[in-house]
Amino acid sequence: MANAQSTSDDASRSDWARDIFAKTLRDQTAISDQPGWSNISALSYVKSKRSGPPPATWLPQPMPAVDGINAKIDGYGGGASHSDGFYGTTGSLSFPLAQQWGAQIDGRVQNADGIGAYGVAGHVFWRDPSIGLVGAYGSYWHWNGRDVRDVGHVSTNTSAIAAQGEYYAGRWTLSGIAGVEMVSVNAPVALDAFSIPNRFFDSIRASYYVTDNSKLSIGHVYISGRHALTLGAEHGFALGGGRMASLFGQARFAEEGHNAVLGGLRVYFGQRDKTLIDRHRQDDPAAFGGLAGVEQSEPCGLPGISPHPCKPACNNGGGRLPCSPP
Repeated sequence: MANAQSTSDDASRSDWARDIFAKTLRDQTAISDQPGWSNISALSYVKSKRSGPPPATWLPQPMPAVDGINAKIDGYGGGASHSDGFYGTTGSLSFPLAQQWGAQIDGRVQNADGIGAYGVAGHVFWRDPSIGLVGAYGSYWHWNGRDVRDVGHVSTNTSAIAAQGEYYAGRWTLSGIAGVEMVSVNAPVALDAFSIPNRFFDSIRASYYVTDNSKLSIGHVYISGRHALTLGAEHGFALGGGRMASLFGQARFAEEGHNAVLGGLRVYFGQRDKTLIDRHRQDDPAAFGGLAGVEQSEPCGLPGISPHPCKPACNNGGGRLPCSPP
């Protein structure tokens, strides 16, 4: 019995030792396996991060070329060298064509020295309000004319095609238009004296917004073979409901004493209330001067039409509408 009990105790201790050894072996094996699994898991994570698609990055979209349909209308009057005065009204309608494309239509009627005139113009342009504008321009202008002794009634039609551009740099705006002006003279008789060749013209201007609602400008124009210095100013007053009124004035000092000045009132109609600088960059393209051109209110240099060399007096629709030919 003693031997049997001793043998049983030895077997129990042997089983207990084997259990401890097996458990220890399993634990060590598990422990030794953990770094491998950890490494595999980490490698899988890194590989997943590297091979996956990059996160989407959304860039801010530029503002549209034209912030909804908008319009403006003005009335003006003034005087010029060798002129009894002039007055008229100009209107513009702007509308979007696509996100960065817009269009504008202009119309104007005028009376200078008792003779009427009217015209239309159109613009198509690309614009980013934070950068600038590039576009094309075309116009038609009719001067009713007058009776000429020994000739009859003489009137004129003027058309123009041009490129236009604007660049925005903080409170500065640099704007310009350049192209070709074509004039036809309507007379009851065909005379070589009434033939006017096609001519190059341009208008370049730098504007500075002293405040968001006040603008000063200076520019240079070349038309009809004459250079001119132009000055301008405009100050806007908010009216609410997307409207703004402004007072504006312009002056031109051209070669051979062809000087002129004008002043007027303009009313803007837009989608929302804005400052003057925002209206000029987000709604209708900035105007090109009024008196920025050396255009005349009637032909000059044609026999019997002008009792003086020329009568430069017109607001050319902010430079968008040519006046009757020189």
